[in-house]
Amino acid sequence: MENLNQEEDEIIPEYLSKLERDVLSELSLREKNYTFRFNGLRRILKDVHQQKLSRALERLQEDQLIERYPDGGYGLDNNSYEMIRDYYNKQQLFLDYSNLNTSNKQELTVFSTDRDFPVKSIISKLAGKYFGDFRFIGHYYTNGKGRLEWIHAEDHSKILISSITASKIEIMAYNVSKGAINKFLHILQQFLLDCKILVNFNDTPTSLAN
Repeated sequence: MENLNQEEDEIIPEYLSKLERDVLSELSLREKNYTFRFNGLRRILKDVHQQKLSRALERLQEDQLIERYPDGGYGLDNNSYEMIRDYYNKQQLFLDYSNLNTSNKQELTVFSTDRDFPVKSIISKLAGKYFGDFRFIGHYYTNGKGRLEWIHAEDHSKILISSITASKIEIMAYNVSKGAINKFLHILQQFLLDCKILVNFNDTPTSLAN
């Protein structure tokens, strides 16, 4: 972006389409360095047509508002991140799903170990993985912290999030049944064991979605 001191209303060009603005809005809700997978963006945006999304991403790259990373993910340009967040007036770092009526947000499980988790390694291994009917959306990693998101292949109100630090892995869910949650936790625990990471987990259910 040529001039980062320009007025806020110039940060998001008027000629951008609604889809292009929606892409920027979704990214503005997430952490710096967060990257969406192409199909993850499609699902978040209600299965928008592939060609329409491709054109939108190309336009945003041309305007230096987003960039494409070597792993194929898309994220906000580091120079424009704060200004775009300000434009959308978003104050929280974690995605707010209140507009999806997900009143059953819940911290499901905390995994812990007797040693530090290798956060970057775990993020690298989990990024792109599918768990049953849950498809990978995107992730971020910075300063020893990371987060990954999955969304149900058909019911896009069902979302799983894993936040990872050196001391714990937290699993969050929105509108997910107890059976699907338990399956996800079993697969994740087995994945960690396969990586030779022995874990304890503390299941802390409150009010599960049906």
